[in-house]
Amino acid sequence: MTFLRAFSRPHFLSALIYIIGAVYVQAGSSPSSGAKYPRAGVVPPTNSPEVKAWLKEIDLSEAPKIGLNHGAPPSCPAKIDPSVCYWTCQDCAADDIVACPGSNVWGLTFDDGPTEVTPSLLEVLHKENVKATFFLIGGNVVQYPNIVKTELEQGHHLASHTWSHHALTTLTNEQIVAEMKWTEKAIEDVTGYRVKYMRPPYGDVDNRVRFVLRKLGYIVVDWTGDAFDTNDWKIPMKQATVPSAIEHLEKSIITYIANKNFNKKGFISLEHDLSSETVDVAKSLIPFGTSHGLIIQSISNCLRDAFPYAAMHGVVKGNGSNPTTGINAVAHSQSGANDANASIASSAGASNFSLLLRSEKISLYVLILASAVAMLSSL
Repeated sequence: MTFLRAFSRPHFLSALIYIIGAVYVQAGSSPSSGAKYPRAGVVPPTNSPEVKAWLKEIDLSEAPKIGLNHGAPPSCPAKIDPSVCYWTCQDCAADDIVACPGSNVWGLTFDDGPTEVTPSLLEVLHKENVKATFFLIGGNVVQYPNIVKTELEQGHHLASHTWSHHALTTLTNEQIVAEMKWTEKAIEDVTGYRVKYMRPPYGDVDNRVRFVLRKLGYIVVDWTGDAFDTNDWKIPMKQATVPSAIEHLEKSIITYIANKNFNKKGFISLEHDLSSETVDVAKSLIPFGTSHGLIIQSISNCLRDAFPYAAMHGVVKGNGSNPTTGINAVAHSQSGANDANASIASSAGASNFSLLLRSEKISLYVLILASAVAMLSSL
């Protein structure tokens, strides 16, 4: 204790106050504090030490030789080889997820968050007692980490929507890796969960992009075609309205039921948490769906995926394989609401586990603080 006695009591008290402040900040901060990330909204450079290390972990030598597209989003070429399997231009989904396998199930998804309006959307989902999949932009995750934590803690499913929301068919293989891995890192730094589902920005995906995504362990999720795209993203740009977005999906749901698809397979919709108007769209559509007998679920729940994340706090879950892929996935598990409830309970349990780990971390800081107080009392 000689070095401690060299401090006067006032100086030691000042030091103790500093320690208390540091403990408080660290206990309340996200795991990503201090991490250096690429600039938001920009394709990350591929020559950084992180990306170089990630590229060494995978072999992209057999990636299909498909040329890059141009535009945001890209315009469809006049002629496309069938082997390209370009979803947005050829309606070719390969083994992407495009529908929920269970009867009368609505896979509810929101892209481009988190944003400042996401908490309002979470209130709507909580009120309606439904869970959704949030396809997150990496740059936004770093900006709004607490919202991401809340999404997870409320039982929603987190997935990737890339780092900067650039069309993936316009990027090199290496740039795709950078987009995906930085987003993966941001989400895992904030939550401890490593995502395994992703949605390409603009739905822009072909067989070259799929090859890279598979090498990274990702499952691609599209949506059930234009009929189930609300186009709500156009509302802030005055290219659509709240009523038009609502009417479009309501008509699709009514047609879906009238065509007796109701008891065959589910569907996946596309919405966004971009503005108060897009939240208003969800606020109207969700009760409309439930009133028509639809079971609204996240993608992981509608697929009955017992392991909705690749890893939780460093522990790898499952084998990372896609449980039900492509449009033919509808032939898989039809076990109904009981399985869905079990999956939701599993997500909630995982969330509680996350909270427990954080509380244990805070307990460590409290122990450090107690030790400092003990040293003070010994002076």
